[in-house]
Amino acid sequence: MEREAFIARLREQLGRAVPVRLSAHGHEPGDLQAVARFRRPLGDPAAAFTAEAEALGARVQRVGPGGRSAFLEGVVREHGVSRAVVSRDPEAADTARLLGEMGVEVLPWDGPAAAAAADLGVTGALCGFAATGSVVVASDRAGGRTASLLPPVHAVLLRVSSLVATPGDFWRDPARFFPGGLPSQVVVITGPSRTADIEVVLVRGVHGPGHLWVGLLDE
Repeated sequence: MEREAFIARLREQLGRAVPVRLSAHGHEPGDLQAVARFRRPLGDPAAAFTAEAEALGARVQRVGPGGRSAFLEGVVREHGVSRAVVSRDPEAADTARLLGEMGVEVLPWDGPAAAAAADLGVTGALCGFAATGSVVVASDRAGGRTASLLPPVHAVLLRVSSLVATPGDFWRDPARFFPGGLPSQVVVITGPSRTADIEVVLVRGVHGPGHLWVGLLDE
């Protein structure tokens, strides 16, 4: 369809004129946009991250040295976890042993079948965004893709020192986070999985875990 004919149809449907030319919006750096949009001080990244993540339905806990077991025990008790898979992220080291001591069966994570059979997936995180309450999971360090995707509950262990203020701080410097090059998959997770594409009814857990826990590691 010719451009003018298309615009004429819009005018007819709207019952008012449609501008033929639109002036361009001024460019504003992404960091400034994030600060203005979220209107939350980012000087304390952990506090900002917690507020944003919890507003989206995630559960966030500060985890001090020696506090991983208590954090995981809370997740297991809340959701009645009996089987879990654990990624190979460095933050998740020793997690399998801790879960085993709680009576949780830790399945060998060698593919999607194990993750699909688990009640809980535990991973680390490469990074977190304070402005959006997001965590970044990379497939190379995790050892796969499905521990954060298929179980109905996802528990993330994220170091406070790995938080950055905004997404721009992460994407502007990929060499810092991926010195060996980008892995096959990088996922930015913001809150539990949710969708409203069917009859505009919000449903959790359709495209991923319906429950997200984040342990902020003060280590």
